[in-house]
Amino acid sequence: GSISVEDKAAGFVWRQPQQADQTAAQPRFRAVEPVPNGLRFEADFGATAGKPNTLIVTLTVPDGSADLDISADMDDRSRPLQNCFFLPPLLLDTPDTVIAMADYSDGHLYPAHLDPFPAQWLSADRLDMPWVGVCDLTRGLGYALIIETSDDAVVTCRKYASGTGSVTAPAVEWLASKGSFAYPRSLIYRFVNRGGYVAIAKAYRAYAARQGLVVPFSQKLKKNPNIARLFGAPDVWGDAGLTFARQAKEAGVEKMLIQGRTNPKDMAKIRDLGYLTSEYDNYTDILPVEPGKSIDSNHDILPDHAVMLADGKRMTAWLTWDKKTQFMKRCPTFWEPTARIVIPKVLKEYPFVGRFIDVTTAEGLYECYDPHHPLTKTQKRHCGEQLLSYVRSLGLVTGGEHGIWWSVPYLDYIEGMMSGGAVYYSWPAGHLIHPKSKDEKFVGPWGNTMASFSDYLRWGIGHQWRAPLWELVFHDCIVSTWYWGDASDFLLDAAPEITPKKDAFNILYGTIPLLWANNEGSWNKNRAVFLRTYRNTCKLHEVVAGAEMLSHEFVTPNHDVQRTRFSNGITAIVNFGEEPYSLKLKGRTYVLPQNGWVVWGPHVWQSRTLDQGKVTTRISIGQYHFAEIE
Repeated sequence: GSISVEDKAAGFVWRQPQQADQTAAQPRFRAVEPVPNGLRFEADFGATAGKPNTLIVTLTVPDGSADLDISADMDDRSRPLQNCFFLPPLLLDTPDTVIAMADYSDGHLYPAHLDPFPAQWLSADRLDMPWVGVCDLTRGLGYALIIETSDDAVVTCRKYASGTGSVTAPAVEWLASKGSFAYPRSLIYRFVNRGGYVAIAKAYRAYAARQGLVVPFSQKLKKNPNIARLFGAPDVWGDAGLTFARQAKEAGVEKMLIQGRTNPKDMAKIRDLGYLTSEYDNYTDILPVEPGKSIDSNHDILPDHAVMLADGKRMTAWLTWDKKTQFMKRCPTFWEPTARIVIPKVLKEYPFVGRFIDVTTAEGLYECYDPHHPLTKTQKRHCGEQLLSYVRSLGLVTGGEHGIWWSVPYLDYIEGMMSGGAVYYSWPAGHLIHPKSKDEKFVGPWGNTMASFSDYLRWGIGHQWRAPLWELVFHDCIVSTWYWGDASDFLLDAAPEITPKKDAFNILYGTIPLLWANNEGSWNKNRAVFLRTYRNTCKLHEVVAGAEMLSHEFVTPNHDVQRTRFSNGITAIVNFGEEPYSLKLKGRTYVLPQNGWVVWGPHVWQSRTLDQGKVTTRISIGQYHFAEIE
């Protein structure tokens, strides 16, 4: 059997492929019967140990919606299960079809006819938002494939036969939970007849709001007013000393998120300068606790408190660059209890305003088979929520490594969301090793050869097929910045031209930069770069941080010029292209050079334009005024 969906508003019929590949063979529908607003049937989806995976599938269209709700269940959920390829996808085969996803990034729009397709296999638990979109960039029609039970699922993007030859489309595979089907699975096709990826993102925002995931800063600030210190604050690593803080203040840096620890008296003075004091913390990667010492963030009882895999082995974690130190993976059962030991002791001595929790929101879900602390993937996710909820309950401005949908109610900022995805780094970003040139080659400690710099330029920092999907959903709830190994100033040696492009992205997306104040960072190597990035991005962020991003659009066909609009009336236009772009606005013409921009709104004017052949920056935001000719 096959499924088709008619979108009457769009005048389009969505169809499954006529003949899928062997992995995605068309299931035979049996015992078809009507149910309210839909139908139910049985079908076999592959087999486990020679026995068919028989699922009971229910399709419904809720009243007044543009949704197709699909659920799957088994008569005996305890039956062993291997990967179960579910229904073949609904195809869209037009020249402008893209597949939209937040694949460890703020968002990509991958053309559906790319060969090879860049994202062929996606663990649904590690999609930053549990949906993949399909849309036509010109017509605007499309759908969001929302995986409601994403903890044990995979999204595969394969090629299917179509009218033009073949086209890539996303489909879902259900994974076993502790070896069995375990619980009902569900997904939603949410259709849009216009608006493309923006409408799809907003459709998911509406869904997320009903799940309690959209918690705007207007609510968070009521519980913790210190979050306001984050608005317009660059995220700075590498020097937490009072001397640096005072120098930054004298240089005009009004706000800053300073990561690190110095003595308590100096920290109090740094806090009194208006800066947000924070430090690194990590509860996932552990070494053995030494005799006579207590369990802490990075030390625990081994092997007993490490994750046990299904084969009885213990799970490894971080490996240092020299391969001399292998960390183990602490079972998430112990995350929150350990934090309750560690953090109160720290806060008694050090006047921290915030805390950064590494890894928890950046890694995927996994199971633990230790009989003393077993976990399903869903239970592992809940452990992450409990840890972050506890940190937040201490009144701390809480940050995490990379974004994931379930963390939004608990986090205030995330590092890594502005970066384009870990698979596109050509250098050891996680180990904080700076490349000296674009063609420098690296092999990681696990033996992995890293991507080429051309991959980074195309997908990691490229603008043609990048879209702020995460910001369209969560901009008014959580602050985004770059990964610390892909910071605004991390490539000063290999590619200094990347810094102004990252500034332009921060302006377009309404986000903050991440900067380094150590010897390899811009504060010491080129302070003018540090201060320019701060001025150009952070004053704007201070006024746009709590606003919803309403829209994003490609102004030019080549996607070089892009525009965003925010709910507080601010509009930003950025030119990423090499060719200058002439913008007519309010009776004047502004010429935007590469990485130039014009931003306007209530009490806001900001521009980087060509004026008589010279690049000129003007910023007027509230009482702040600045002008510079480069």
